[in-house]
Amino acid sequence: MKRRVDLIDLFADLVVGGDDPRRLAERTLEVVMSLCNGRSGAVFTCPGGADSPGAVTLFASRGIDQAVLDTVPAVWAAQDEALRKGQTLFVGDRTVERKIPVPEGGLPGPASFAVVPVFDEETLLALLYVDSLEPHFCDAHDLERLGKFSRIIAKAVTESTPGERGHTSEAWESYLERTPVEDMEREKLLLLLNRNEWNIARVARLMGVTRRTIYLRLQRYGIPRERVPKTRLRPVSA
Repeated sequence: MKRRVDLIDLFADLVVGGDDPRRLAERTLEVVMSLCNGRSGAVFTCPGGADSPGAVTLFASRGIDQAVLDTVPAVWAAQDEALRKGQTLFVGDRTVERKIPVPEGGLPGPASFAVVPVFDEETLLALLYVDSLEPHFCDAHDLERLGKFSRIIAKAVTESTPGERGHTSEAWESYLERTPVEDMEREKLLLLLNRNEWNIARVARLMGVTRRTIYLRLQRYGIPRERVPKTRLRPVSA
């Protein structure tokens, strides 16, 4: 029952926030993530027509980390033609589907993710991204529902002011203004863990807390601990 009530609240907030394009996109992401048990979600706007080069730009997000910021541009660079044709990209198990580029720096990243093209009539406006730490988190029905939510995302993107698009720094400033402190703390913790190969002791030192505090925060934020194989050998002392 609690989950149903939560979803009703999310839909209500989605309608209430409809006058603010970016807020509308953020609320839509929250609903989408609740429906498919996603870990994080984001909306990236796309460059102009099929002949327009350029990178995607972050428009709105919920719970993302550096791995997502590396993954989506890489997917766009590799799959832009298919996405422009309206094809949804679903990677059910990233460890198996090697055609998808690995994020820079070897960050672990999500186990599975979906990228849904968002159109305004025949014009590709944006990409709707949702991921999970579990493989195959979406089925065909979930992907169909994501496609329906893309219409709300299209509304949010088309109603945003032109000056807001194409400026990653401004997007991050807006994101920081709107994001609850706890969400930012969660993303900071994930970023440090990924950059330090999930070395709990090292991250604790960087954050000036104890290892026990890190474990408690992992539990509070619902972050499953990852086991990263050690890839670097320690130098032999003379």
